[in-house]
Amino acid sequence: MMAMGSQFPKGEVLGFSSKVIAFEFATSTGDIQAILAPLSEAERMGMDRGNYIDFAFMLTYASFIFFFFKVAKQQFKIKWLVVGQVLAVIILLGDVLENIQLLNITRTYANDPNDLNIAAFLFQLQLFTWLKWLCLGLALLLASFALVHAKGFIKNIALLFSVPFLLSMIALINGTPTWIERFTISIFLGLGSLVLVCFFVKRQVT
Repeated sequence: MMAMGSQFPKGEVLGFSSKVIAFEFATSTGDIQAILAPLSEAERMGMDRGNYIDFAFMLTYASFIFFFFKVAKQQFKIKWLVVGQVLAVIILLGDVLENIQLLNITRTYANDPNDLNIAAFLFQLQLFTWLKWLCLGLALLLASFALVHAKGFIKNIALLFSVPFLLSMIALINGTPTWIERFTISIFLGLGSLVLVCFFVKRQVT
C-alpha cells in the first residue's frame, strides 16, 4: 500500500478525495477527462506504475482472505465458510480485470486525449470494480459470522465486520462519491482489523 501510495497522484476530483478511487468508479468519458487531463505525463505514468504494483498487492490480500477462511473453516468447524475461499478467488479476478481496464484507459488517453474510444473499457471497469468491492464487503460479512464463534472480546466485536457490507449496499444504491468513499475506507479498515484479529483468535478458541 505504501509503494502504491507513493506513485498515485494526490488531490480531490469529481467529489472524491482520492484520484485512485475516482478513477476506479469513473462512469463516463467526461469523468476520465476530469481525472486525467489535469495530470502531467509523469503523474499519469505514476498512476500506471501504481496500478502495476497493485497486481502484487491484490495477490497478497486475496491470499490472506482465502487462507483466513480456510483456517476459520477448520477451527470453527463451519463447512460453508468455503464460500469465503471462493469469494477470495472472485475478488482477485475482479481486481485483475479492473486494473487491466484502468491501464487500457490510460493507454488510450495517452494516444489521443481528444478522441477517447473507451465505452467498452468503462462498461467493463464499472462491472469489475463493483464486483471486487461488493465481494470484499461480503467476505467481511462472512468473517463476522465466523468470528462470533470465537471467545472473549473477538466475539463481542465480530458484528462490526458486517458494517462494510451494509455500507456497500448504501453506496450501490446511492452512488454518490461520499458514500462510495465511506464504503471503500470501511473495507480497508475492515481488512486491516481482520489481520490484527488473527493474532488473537487462536488463543481464544478451544
